[in-house]
Amino acid sequence: MRAKFPLLFLTLILSLQACDTQTSTGMPASQIATSAPVGAIMTPVPASTGTPVPPASAPPNPPPLPVFPSPVLGRIDFQDENNGWGIAVNENGRVLRTVDGGRTWLNATPAGIDLLGLSANLTVLDASTAWVLIPGTDFFSGMLYRTSDGGVTWNSNPVPFGGGFLQLLDSGTGRALADRGARAGSQAVELFQSSDGGVTWVSVFHNDSSQAGASDSLPLDGVKNGMSFLNANTGWVTGSIPEDGDVYLYVTRDGGVSWSQQNIPLPSDYAAYQFTPLAPVFFGNDGFLPLMIHRADSTDFTCYDTHDGGLSWNGDPTDANTVIKPGFPAFADALHGWSWDGGTKLYSTTDSAKTWQENPASLDLSGSLSQMEFVPAPAGHFTGWALTRVDEAGHSQLFRTTDGVTWTQLVP
Repeated sequence: MRAKFPLLFLTLILSLQACDTQTSTGMPASQIATSAPVGAIMTPVPASTGTPVPPASAPPNPPPLPVFPSPVLGRIDFQDENNGWGIAVNENGRVLRTVDGGRTWLNATPAGIDLLGLSANLTVLDASTAWVLIPGTDFFSGMLYRTSDGGVTWNSNPVPFGGGFLQLLDSGTGRALADRGARAGSQAVELFQSSDGGVTWVSVFHNDSSQAGASDSLPLDGVKNGMSFLNANTGWVTGSIPEDGDVYLYVTRDGGVSWSQQNIPLPSDYAAYQFTPLAPVFFGNDGFLPLMIHRADSTDFTCYDTHDGGLSWNGDPTDANTVIKPGFPAFADALHGWSWDGGTKLYSTTDSAKTWQENPASLDLSGSLSQMEFVPAPAGHFTGWALTRVDEAGHSQLFRTTDGVTWTQLVP
């Protein structure tokens, strides 16, 4: 499993996606997911443990999809050096596929979608399998589209959530952490499970005290900024809270029914700082927990690591080798990662974030970088992409690198 961090990383606290579309597929009412009592657990389904993405083979034949010229990309998701997905925001929004590393984009938009933009949630499993969540106007429901043939055909069904964090661990096992209302310094959420690839969803947890069956094991306090499940039972929610010495990291071992705060060892003199962790990313039992350290006069970035599937996390933010300035992090495997704020210096690590090196970048995207990704490539190499945010003129740019230093512009 490669790292998938939210867009606009430097803002740290994500605002969950606004609802601006409503679609209907005329699905029978019997197929609409209904909520089970909080505490119900679906039968666990074996799930992927997040092994590294294999190197790409020869570029496949393009699927029978039309070319989408001049895309204005708002989001990208690459599985290998050739295969990727994207969301375009022009022409009322489109779901896109590429099989040539981002040089050409194909229109894979599900039939019947009239409006799709950055409010859509794109979740990708591999080159063939992806889900697109379109929020409804009420923000508490949505329409979920799924393809297993690379976007040629899609199935759809209504779901009882419209935004938040969506993760499909395999073709069957899904978890969704839905926003149920934010207040100053707090946020209500509801956790849903699926065992049939997103067709039906069961509510197993919520912390809205105004609703029956609420639990406070995942507190109402704190703005939630990420969710990551290692398997069907074990997962984490991260967030931020304005309290010194507190790392907002909660873990579940029962699929999301109950939660507990997980301790992160910090140096004693760090009790006066505030912290923002991002959702962990795993490669098998090896994983990273990116952590922002908010000091009185600066903000730094470091990573804690685990080699036991998240049972324990280890790190030393006093070691200058492990600490860099904030950027957009991207990990390709259990050893290799990058972090870049879009400026002229791009950091890289080859030893699981124990040390970072500064690399000069061939372009400066300061203030405009919105997303960065790296994947393994043949012969021990890596391929990366950098996407800029949509500017006031309605354009975005996509760049590609094979060495982390020299970048080639692909779009527009």
